Amino acid sequence: MKSIGIGVGGRFHSDFMYQALSGLGYLTSIYTSLPEKRFPSFARPVTNCVWPEVIYRVAKKIGLESPGDALKMKLFGRFLSKQIIEARPNLFIGWSSFSLETLINRPANFHVLMRDSTHIQFQYDLLAKEYEKFGFRFPNRSFCLERELQEYELADQIWVLSEFARETFIQQGVSGDKVRVLPLGVDLERFKPIEKWPEPSPLRVLYFGIISFRKGVQYLLEATKNFSPQQIELNLIGAVEPEFKQTLAKYNHFNYRQPLPQNELAKEIRNHHVFVFPTLEDGFGQTLIQAMASGVVPLTTNHCGAADFTFLKNSPWRVPAGSVKPIEESLQILIKDSERLNELRELSIQTASQLSWEKYALELGRLVSKLAN
Repeated sequence: MKSIGIGVGGRFHSDFMYQALSGLGYLTSIYTSLPEKRFPSFARPVTNCVWPEVIYRVAKKIGLESPGDALKMKLFGRFLSKQIIEARPNLFIGWSSFSLETLINRPANFHVLMRDSTHIQFQYDLLAKEYEKFGFRFPNRSFCLERELQEYELADQIWVLSEFARETFIQQGVSGDKVRVLPLGVDLERFKPIEKWPEPSPLRVLYFGIISFRKGVQYLLEATKNFSPQQIELNLIGAVEPEFKQTLAKYNHFNYRQPLPQNELAKEIRNHHVFVFPTLEDGFGQTLIQAMASGVVPLTTNHCGAADFTFLKNSPWRVPAGSVKPIEESLQILIKDSERLNELRELSIQTASQLSWEKYALELGRLVSKLAN
């Protein structure tokens, strides 16, 4: 197998995939809806079609996000299919929601579907219940659901980012033989610990990422509301989803900052003691290993895929998704037991050091070489 076409609606981790495959000697081409300048270090030109992305962003601004997203998927899907038919690569790797037209035409020798999250039916069922619990209606995403279910059927293989994500596919009736796991890496040069950790008084607790119902921030806020400022300092960094603003406004015991550039974020993370990632559904959740690499103790849920590859896999620091009390109790332990806190910090750094992008490249190469054979 010599030529590979990567079709991705946005960026996701496609840049790391491209670099890894090119480094392994494959003639790799990437097709995207983003401007070429977003991929400055690529050896080969990026083939792009930006209009689907422009249409989506305009639609989102005027309150038509779902119709705009549906149109983006169809328009970019048609563009991608045309490009792959012309290129005829040995292997096509396409991101879910954007690959249906290519999979129908089957222009490559082998077709892989990349899914960054859990099975879409599992994801939508879970989020619909959560939105309803807080008085909201989950957006109508039936167009996306239908596309992805067809893609799952048509793909030769489906690649996901964790065992947790793989299990959701099996639960939904997809053969386990069809689903492979490709975990992400972390930039260990950027995300690294400081030598002198701040004293844990108060315990500096951090959440960074999208602030939303899906990420479970509502459970973190509820679990920390009864701690005093002398016990915990809670900091939230990230964009707030519109539906979540009403819930966030009910609490006043946290500090909030807008999203930070990656270099600034990396510096800010390492000044904290604990990263709480209370996600309801994450096929991976890269923020977890970024925090761990920065020397911050992680507390997450059984629905965080990245935890599969760390000491958290069968640990009490991986609590049931959608729970409040276990988060509160875990934080109480860490407030009282500084020795345990330091032990977990060392374990976090050690674990994250094994999850480099170089390891990702090796695993990707193994998957591709198996297809070649």
